[in-house]
This record gives sequence, C-alpha cells and structure tokens, in this order.
Amino acid sequence: MEERANFFYDLRVQELGEKTQMTNEAWVRSLYLNLSETTDIEKYLGSSGEYRDGRWARMPECATLESDLCGPLCTIINSVIGYLGPSGTKDAREAVTTKTASFKCPAIGSSKQVSSPNIVVRASGPSFSLLHDSSLGFSNASTCVSTKLEAEQMNDLDQLAEMTLYTKQIFIEQPNRFFIRSLIVTENRARLFHFDRSGAQYTPFFNIHTEAQTFIRLILGLCALDEHVLGLDDTVQWIIGADGRKSGGTLKTVGPDKAAVTFELVTEEEPFTRSSVCGRGTTCWPVRNAQGDRFIVKDHWVSNSGALEFELLKEAMGLPGVCQMVCYEDNRAQTKDFRGDTSAFQDGEFRNRTAIRIVMKAYGPSIKHFSTVEQFLAALRDAISDNILMCPPGLEADEGERGVVIDLDIALRLGSNAPAADNRADFKIQQEISAHDYLDDLEAFFWVFAYIIIVYKSNGERASKSDLRHDLSSWQQEGSRAFNSKYTFLHSTSKTREVVQAADEGWGYRCLNLFAEFKDYMSALAKRKEKLVAHAPRDSDLGAVPNLFSPLLELDEHYNHILALFDHALKKVKGPR
Repeated sequence: MEERANFFYDLRVQELGEKTQMTNEAWVRSLYLNLSETTDIEKYLGSSGEYRDGRWARMPECATLESDLCGPLCTIINSVIGYLGPSGTKDAREAVTTKTASFKCPAIGSSKQVSSPNIVVRASGPSFSLLHDSSLGFSNASTCVSTKLEAEQMNDLDQLAEMTLYTKQIFIEQPNRFFIRSLIVTENRARLFHFDRSGAQYTPFFNIHTEAQTFIRLILGLCALDEHVLGLDDTVQWIIGADGRKSGGTLKTVGPDKAAVTFELVTEEEPFTRSSVCGRGTTCWPVRNAQGDRFIVKDHWVSNSGALEFELLKEAMGLPGVCQMVCYEDNRAQTKDFRGDTSAFQDGEFRNRTAIRIVMKAYGPSIKHFSTVEQFLAALRDAISDNILMCPPGLEADEGERGVVIDLDIALRLGSNAPAADNRADFKIQQEISAHDYLDDLEAFFWVFAYIIIVYKSNGERASKSDLRHDLSSWQQEGSRAFNSKYTFLHSTSKTREVVQAADEGWGYRCLNLFAEFKDYMSALAKRKEKLVAHAPRDSDLGAVPNLFSPLLELDEHYNHILALFDHALKKVKGPR
C-alpha cells in the first residue's frame, strides 16, 4: 500500500493522477464472458494439446530470462484465437515477439533510449495501419504483453510505469481509442492493466494455470475482431490500401437534426492529438462533407465540472470572431463504464469523464502552412498583436477578422466561481505555479516560433531531422520532464547557437536574429518571475490577482517591445536578406 501511495510522486506515472487503484479480484473474472462459451473453452483445453495436467504445457516452470516466455506465450495466444476466435481472427490478429519482428518504437522523451513490449498482437482492420518505415509498431498493435520472471521482485510502480509508456504511444498512434488494456505475464501468473482518460486501474495477479478460463477470455478480449471490444471508437474508420497504410477514412456522427451523417477524413492532414493519457484527450479530426465543405470534428473528454463547450458555443452562434458549431454529440461514452468497481476511491479521487463530440466550421490553415519567411513572420506577428484577451478596456478593435477564438472547453463564464487558473491536467502537481497570465501567452508564441524553425524549411517544407527534434519531443512530456527541457532551451545560449546552425539557411540572418532576440527577452522575463517565486512568502496565494507577480505586469511595454522586434525584422526580410 505504501508503494502504491507513492505513485503520485513518481514522474513516470505522474500524469495518471493522485491515485491509481488496484481492483478487486472479481473484476478480471467478469470480463469478456460473452466472447466464448464455457463448454467451448473446456473443449479447447482438453483437445488442443496446449494445456495438460492442470497447466499450460509450453510455459516453463522456472525461466532464466524474460525472453524465454515470449515464444511459448505467442504460441498459446495464437492457438487460442485460432481455435476460439470468430472467423477471420487468425488472419487479422497475431501475437509476435518484438525482438524478431522489427518493432518500430519511438525514443523516450529527449533521449535516444527506446523501450518496447516483449510481445504485441499485430492487428489489421479499419483502425490499424502500417508505419511508413516498418511493418510493426504501436499503430497496428491491438495490445501489448510484457513478460516478467517469478524469481524477480515484482514492483507495482515499475510495472505501471512501463505499461503507461506503451499506452501513451498507442493513444498517439491510434487516436480513436477510448481505452487500452494490456497484460503482464510470468511463468505462472498474469495481471491486467486498464487505461482511459480518467487514469489507470490494474488487477491483482491471478494464476494462469489454475484459472485458465480467465486467461483465455482475456486473450480473446485483447485480440477481439470487434474493435469496440478492443476499446476503439468505431465511428472513426480508416480505409486501408493494398500496402497496409491509410488511404482514406470516414467519421460518423449526428447532424443538427440528430440524423446520422458521415464525413470523409482529410488524410492529407494528421489529426491533432494530446500526448497525455489522463485528461481531456482532445483529438481534432479534419473532415469534409459530400459537397467538399471542410469542418473540424473535436472529440474530448470532460469531467463533471464547469460549463460544457457545446453549451457556450450555442450562446456564441453568429458571434464574429468565435468558432461556429454545426452540431454536437453529448454523452458518447463514460470512463466509469469501462472500469472495475470505483467505490474504493475516496471522494474526489476518481473523476468520471464523458466523451463529447463537436463539429465546427473549419477556418484558415494552421500557421505551419506558410510558404515564405515573410508570410510566417507576418502571421505570427499578427497573432501576437491581435491577442484579443489583451485588449485594454475601452479600446476598439480594428475592423475585420484576423483570427478566431477556439477551445471554449477551457473558458469561464463571467462571474463564475470556478478557479481562474487553467487546471489542464486536473491534478495539482501538474498545475502551473501561478495563475495563467499574458506572459505565458507571450512565451507560448515563442515556443511556436522555435518549433517552426526547427521542424520546417523557410518555404514551408519539412526540414531534415536534427538532434533538436529530441528537444521537441521532450516538450510534449508531462510535468518535470517538459519543464526541465524547456528551461534548458530557454536559458541556454548554446541552444541558440544550435538552432541557428541547424536551421534551414533559407530562414536568413534577419529571421534567426529575431528568434535569438525573442528568446533572450522571454528568458529575462522568466528569470524575473522565478526570482519573485523564490522570495514569495510561504502563505502567498499565487493564483490571486493582484499577487506577487504584479510588478511584472507591464503589458504595453512587453507587447510593444516584441512587436517592434517583429516589425524591424519584417522590414529587413521584405528587402534583400
């Protein structure tokens, strides 16, 4: 119990929340009961040759290496799905050892270290596709299996951290996932891990030999042909080409009249996803209708607090400068329905989340769709200048529209008693030290600048990969990992040199000098803010306004300085560079 209580403080599982619960023993035995009749399972155990004298014959009683379990376990899994699975399962699901199947696994954070499960179940079907440079990866895995030795000390925290790592990658590569389940298996025992947008649960170990029927049902569930059983949202379906890769796709929802409607997925654009397991799990799908009109479909998970985005968008119908909702689906699924008993949680420890889908009109392309240096700098400059939340009272905005307000799921009504700080991750350890202010907005614009010149050439094409890409991947990690990487990047002069040297030469001196000046200015502001935090009284309310950061609130000075940097650079860029 003490070990599980410390989960909250371990960076590897920090994003899962304050509590990760071990379920009761009954839950694992209650799963997937409808996938095979007991008599059919008994027949398999008696006639397949895989199970003799009360144990799985292939499984070694005492293995020397974890890899010694992989071959026997793959054979058992494939035997079960071939014998008991519905027609076609054997062709669409296959357990394989990653060491012999060229499994493609991305690096962890900013390091070049990779970690892959011992076994994955290779899957084909409308929610799975091959990677461009590998035939096996998280994009076409229905589940992961990690093998462990009975002789080695079992550590719940290490196991949860390992399975969380694989889960994050599956959520990223399979963005239409509702939940993910995986297994840890030893010579004699197994346990199930369940992950959804409310966090994680895991079962106690059970004996795979004496409870062979439970083990078989888990295999059938984790290898199911029915993608809904696997935890996939089957309203999003890919069209898979002859090469095993995505060539198109559809998304089904309900229209304004609540009648069924099908959109075509715009596969030339990747859906926007969040990398964290726990939280809103936002996925934005670019789609078009039969007439060719483009829309954005936003899937996200909400907890039972605050105003719902579709309610706010109803009120904003016809309001210029705010994204316009076409239709929505409420209560598509709830995380409590995927899980075992949640009553063991104390009040407030488990947050049920509800799936919401909103269809909105699509607006202009993302800033990454530029074709010249001038175009990019002008767009970013306009975004900084026209940050409407920074418009002083009484100041009239310029005529015309230069942007659209989106993401009202983090908006507050005027007069609301909800906390003003954006609780993005829902857990205090991941909240910002202070309430979000305009300095955070300015810093966000800097990170956009840095991302673009690292990832893209000056003509908008993708640049060759450099070591700086590892910095970018770590920025998307949780908690301290992202903080440490961004802190080093922002304050290190050597990082400035790295960016200038690695950037596409087409960006030119003026643009790269602007990047360096912007970076230095934001670094200086961040250091001033750090000093105020360091000297803050212990009882300070950092979320209050005004607060100890008030001496930094020089809005006009900060915005005018940065805009002047951009204006100067743009004048030079328009001429010979």
